Amino acid sequence: MSLVTRPIRVGIGIALAATLSGACSPPAFAPFSELDLDGDGRISQEEATQDVALAAIFADIDMDENGELTPFEYLQAASRR
Repeated sequence: MSLVTRPIRVGIGIALAATLSGACSPPAFAPFSELDLDGDGRISQEEATQDVALAAIFADIDMDENGELTPFEYLQAASRR
């Protein structure tokens, strides 16, 4: 193996590891203020559909099961990510 090819292989390995690391980590949610389209201080189930990751777990994090996420419920879910 020549010294010229070794740094290229290491560089590719680092780039691949960074890509895989990003692909395997859970997606972050969009900011609360961006999801709360009507500005009522809550995220409805409909508003949550803007964020695929949030929409997928909406029912699990809606602690009081009222169909809306309060800032507290949202932050609880975001802190688990």
